[in-house]
Amino acid sequence: MKSLAHLALIFLAFTLPAFSQKKTVVQSTNYPLHFFAERLGTDDFELNYVVDPDVDPAFWKPSQAAVSVFQKADLILKNGADYEKWMKRVSLRTSPQVDTSKAFSDHFLKAPGKAHRHGDGSVHSHAGTAFTTWIDLTQAALQSEAIAVRFKQAQPGSAAKIDENLAVLLADLASLDGRLKTFGKAWGDKPLVASHPIYQYFARAYRLKIEAIEWEPEMEIKDSDLGDLKAILAEHPATWMIWEDAPSEANIAAVAELGLKSVVFAPCANRPAEGDWMAVMKANVERLEAILKE
Repeated sequence: MKSLAHLALIFLAFTLPAFSQKKTVVQSTNYPLHFFAERLGTDDFELNYVVDPDVDPAFWKPSQAAVSVFQKADLILKNGADYEKWMKRVSLRTSPQVDTSKAFSDHFLKAPGKAHRHGDGSVHSHAGTAFTTWIDLTQAALQSEAIAVRFKQAQPGSAAKIDENLAVLLADLASLDGRLKTFGKAWGDKPLVASHPIYQYFARAYRLKIEAIEWEPEMEIKDSDLGDLKAILAEHPATWMIWEDAPSEANIAAVAELGLKSVVFAPCANRPAEGDWMAVMKANVERLEAILKE
């Protein structure tokens, strides 16, 4: 009997840690949140990102299989600001959901907009609450902090490491935020035009005067499109156009005919072809700093 009891104790000694160290399964609704989770998490977390790589996550229409993995997640990282429109059409438990922008929801901005077509044939509108929250890097820091809070609740044993990871992430964000504020001061009140209505928080944070049209970088620009841009420039005489991704050579040439130079500031809402979210943000900042010298 003693030997059986001893064997039972040995079995428990080996199996209890396995039960106590169950990983927290996390799903993110866009790539910036997934990146923040990767920077904050430890081995106690299983971090997943299932958004289709070729879509804007704000207008994603998940398959039933994708919905199912969200339904099974321990934590669902949401951008908030009316970003996840698809969630209104599916059944998800509220307790796992982490609204990462809740801390600054009183400061959301409204966005005008009309329906427009993407190169893949999809049609959507940006009208309503502006949702590209993370390109104000102070807001990105608040979103990261919200994730860290829930991660520590889910895995208290990892709290110290999560705090350590958070401090490093916040320092990286603060560095880029400082450079963008310096850019904003140097740029002053000179007008800018943007190819897409997604820069509301960016403009507010860095005190930039941005008016937006609703174009895609790869679209074929028609005379009517140029007419819309000319109407903006008549009231807002910008000399630089901000694109959300690299525009075609034809589009660079088309806006150059109107006196506009082109620069890319990519929000990186979905996983980039190379590097990660922070690398994309650093490249964005470097491109803006470079136009100060032109």
